[in-house]
Amino acid sequence: MAERKPFLVESFSLEDLSRALFTNRVYLSKTINYFSGKNFRNYVNYYRVMYAMELFRKNRSLKVTELGNLAGFHSGTTFNQAFKTVMEESPSTWCARLRKKNRESSR
Repeated sequence: MAERKPFLVESFSLEDLSRALFTNRVYLSKTINYFSGKNFRNYVNYYRVMYAMELFRKNRSLKVTELGNLAGFHSGTTFNQAFKTVMEESPSTWCARLRKKNRESSR
């Protein structure tokens, strides 16, 4: 997942992943649940959030809406919810904190 980044495609589905791995989707879904403790959607969103954070660390001028779009989310609401689930804070709060930290460290 992290290497090929199929999650960047908005329409990426369990069916897509099961085809790519040559397995059936029921088995794959159960395997993801067992090993990650997440359902497929939360599993994919986790990777999307991590990717958005990586993008922001590289380019702090990106806006939150741009981060969500670049990370494969189809709506800002979905991005905000997923980000809060993973990081326990909103993406705008997280970005503001990193910007502030960056300004303080450059003084």
